[in-house]
Parts: sequence; C-alpha cells; structure tokens
Amino acid sequence: MFESTLRRLRSLPVVLVTLAALFVIVASLVLPRFTTQFGILLVPVVLLAFAAIAALLLLPAEILPAVALTTFALIPPRILPQDGPLGALPLTTIILVIWAVRRLLSTTRDAQRAVTTPPTPYKSAAGYFALLLLLWILFTLARTSDLQTSLGWTISFSAAVLLPLCIGTSTREAFWIRRVWLLLGAWLGAYAAIEGVLRFNPIWGTVYQALGLSDHQHWSVYRADASFGHPLFAALFFAVACALAIGIWLRENSKPALAAAVFSGLGLVATVSRGALVAAAVAVGFAYLVSLLLRGEKRWGKFALLAGLIVVGVIGLFQFDAFTARNNSIEAELSSQARDLGVWVSLQAANLTNWIGSGPGTSGITGRLINEVTIENSMLQLLISIGLPGLALFLLMIGFAVAHSLTQRAVGAAAALVAYTVCITGFNAIDALRPMHLLLGCLLILALNPSRADASDRLRPAPGRQPLARPKRGYARV
Repeated sequence: MFESTLRRLRSLPVVLVTLAALFVIVASLVLPRFTTQFGILLVPVVLLAFAAIAALLLLPAEILPAVALTTFALIPPRILPQDGPLGALPLTTIILVIWAVRRLLSTTRDAQRAVTTPPTPYKSAAGYFALLLLLWILFTLARTSDLQTSLGWTISFSAAVLLPLCIGTSTREAFWIRRVWLLLGAWLGAYAAIEGVLRFNPIWGTVYQALGLSDHQHWSVYRADASFGHPLFAALFFAVACALAIGIWLRENSKPALAAAVFSGLGLVATVSRGALVAAAVAVGFAYLVSLLLRGEKRWGKFALLAGLIVVGVIGLFQFDAFTARNNSIEAELSSQARDLGVWVSLQAANLTNWIGSGPGTSGITGRLINEVTIENSMLQLLISIGLPGLALFLLMIGFAVAHSLTQRAVGAAAALVAYTVCITGFNAIDALRPMHLLLGCLLILALNPSRADASDRLRPAPGRQPLARPKRGYARV
C-alpha cells in the first residue's frame, strides 16, 4: 500500500508536466482562432476544462462513476453544451469513459482480482446479453435510416451502459455510487419539497435567469425539478433513490437510509410525476416482498412500519391538491390520449421494419412517418429503433443484473434497477435523452458489484453455526 502511494506521488509531477505541455500546445492552436469569435471569456473556460481533466486523471479511479453521477445531478443537462461530439458523448458520460480507460489500463490488485475471480452465472449472463445487444445494435446501425443519429446514440449507449460491464469487479465504485445516490436523493429531495412549497426554484432558477434560459413551467400545477432541469428527470432520480434506500433499510436497518427514503420520497411527490410514483411503488413493493422471502434475520417491526407508512402515504397522496388538480386537468387527459395513440403508432412503426428496427435512436424519425405524436415510452421507442430482438436483449440484460444482485442479498440495488426500468416506460428517456444513459450504467455497476455493506448480512451465522470471516473494514454502511 505504501509503495503504491509513493509510486503515485513520484509520477504526479510527470503527469502534471505532460498535461501542462499538452495544454500549451492545444491553446497555441485553438485560442488565436476562437478568441476573436467568443471573446476573452473563452480563456477561463479552457482553463477550467483543463483543471477538470487533470482532476479526473489524478483522483482515485474508484470514485469517478460517483463523480459522474454527482455532475449529472447538480448540473442540469439544459445548461451543458450538447452540440457536435458532445451530442453523441455527453460530458457526464465522458467522465465514465475516463474511469473505464483508467481501470482497463490499471495493474492494481482489483484489476488482477477481476481476472482471477470467476463471475457468478447471473452476472455472466448479464454480460453475455450485453454483448449480444451490442452486436444487434451494430446490425441495426448498418441498416439505419439516419446514420448520424444512430451513430451518436450507439456511441452514447455503448460508453455509458455497455462499457462498464467490461470492467469486471467494481465493488468500490458500487460503494461510492450507492453512498452518493442516497446523499443526493436525501438533500435534493428535501430541496425539491421546499421548492414545491415556495413554487420557485431559488438556486437553479436563479442560474437559469442569469443564463437567459426560459422557464419551462407550463403545466397546470407547479412541478419541482430541483437541480435536474425537468420534473421527469428529477422524479426518475428520486424514485431510484427511494427504492434503493428502502431496500437497504429493510436488509441493514440503516437509519440514514431510512432518512434518505423519506426525503427522496417527498421530493418525488413534489415533482407531481404519476409515472415515477408508480415506479417507486412497484420497486418498494418488490423490495418488501423479496426481503420477506430471503433468508436471514427479519425485524418484523420494520415490515409493519413500512406497510403503515405506505398506507399513510397513499391516503396522503390522494389528499394532495397538486395531484388532484393535475388528474382532473385537460392537460392530463390529453397526455393520456397521446400515450394511447403512441402505443398504436409504435406497433405500426415496428411493423414497417418487420420488427427488426429502423436504427438506433431513430424512433422519433420513424414514428413521425405515421403520426406526429411523441412516443413517451422508452420501451416502445426501443421497439421501433432496435426492434423486438433488441428490446428483448435489453430487458434480459437488466433482468439478470437484478437476479445477480438478489443472489448477493443486495435488495436495494435490485429495487433501484427495477424502479429505473419501470420509470422510463413513462417518458422518452433511453432513445431521446442520451444523458439518461449514465444513470443506467451506474445502476448496472451497483447491481452487478454489490458493495461489502450490501452483502454483509450473508456473513451472519445461522443459529447454531459458527460465524464466518468478518468483512474487511473501510466500508461503512450508508
């Protein structure tokens, strides 16, 4: 351990000098051309970008996925550049790519263990289906109707979702993802609840005004979006955080996890997103039933408390004026009609390509050949773009990832992935919103590499048996 730290410190000056030289060369070529176009403001922006790249290369590799997740949660996609190459590879996904490259090139003990430790059958199956999905995506890419759109989507999806599956063991990364998601879910959920009461976004709303961005609030009721730029994005994040926290609390009796579940749940309600609430309810019910079926010590008081909280929450939700107003509004009726029409359009569009797919990311282009309605269902969009085989491989990859996490007693990770999968059926997350790929990639890391805190209850002895080896220290529960 000491030798590796000393080696890193010795190599630090070399890395900094190399990056500085590279920066000088790039600046000498770029600045004279673009300074006249964008003004002197380009200089601090380039310096900030250089500092960010240097930090990503010098920070411990295991925290980079959590850094990408934090960046996604705190910096709304609507204020990030999305033109040119950044349209195919969002900034948050670039962080994940840097992590993957560093891990693939590393010779640390974790990398060696990833080679020598055989994966479980379910984890292997998830990897095989991911590989088959990539091959099928490349097949549909060869026959796409819009090469630029399909190529950009393929790059984004492969880098954010499929590349992390090539790393092997990522237990430390999963630990930090779990911890950061709970912390962000709690704090941003509390902020969203306050925003819903104030009917104003005091921090990020001020940033939007300073940047000259228009207000997106056009619904019949105010819908909180916190730092995510849209209530649907916030609702997805909070639904996953709530399911993750409930699963952890049921298995580990973690009070911080319970607090995260409460605050992220309040933030979810403040978004007034019906689909995300259904997704959270399904995922929490899934965690509840699975925790009852898994072996191990059960604290029945927790199950009774959770059942009571669910009943109180459902009753309170029906009394919530914002949901009542939204359900009774013309806007909600038109949205329901559009979703019903979207199902018919999706089936017709998929039939046009004989259910093989019109090309990655082209569901909107193909759907508009039949009707101008927006297809607000990620599964239907995948059905159109990568066809029925691609959709089946996508669901099989997720299903085996959930199964693997359950074999490791990681109920929280499994419930979080279920919440994400159900939630994206309510809006166009996968096909049209490429920054959302990052969330799925982080969840697959979490589900396929449960942290030691997740699996610690497997080390507790059954009555009358000797205890097994205690887990190594350094992974506190969150």
